Amino acid sequence: MLKRGKKGISPLIATVLLIAFAVSIGTLIMNIGKDVIANVGDCNEVKLEVQTVNGRQLFCYDEANRKINMMIKNTGAVDIKYLRLGITTLNFNHEELNIEDSALKSGKTIIKSVDYYQAESFKSELIPIIIASGKEMACFNAAVVEETIKSCN
Repeated sequence: MLKRGKKGISPLIATVLLIAFAVSIGTLIMNIGKDVIANVGDCNEVKLEVQTVNGRQLFCYDEANRKINMMIKNTGAVDIKYLRLGITTLNFNHEELNIEDSALKSGKTIIKSVDYYQAESFKSELIPIIIASGKEMACFNAAVVEETIKSCN
């Protein structure tokens, strides 16, 4: 026996409500996805260039003073929070050093010397670290890599 006087939601109104709910969930997911894509895109806009003078690169190892010297320009569109130097030796040792006071605004150049001693040849990697969505992000695709760092002398 059906009760009269009580009405439910008509199928048309229920369909409209379901569609509105689906659209709102889709909009929420797209907004979250946009933030994730923006994070990946930030590293695509990072670019470092080693400066040169008379065809000689200014990213070298000074054996006498035991320092890695560098002159780097940020030619990308993103400011760099700091630079990290990765060093790998022939006997499979690897270490990473955060370079102090190496913040680098877009279009600016920095000159740095890092204390380091290594008797054998080594590979060096200068990795830019940026801030994307409030978090530090290493941009390996924009790293400056020297397979065998040259002597400054």
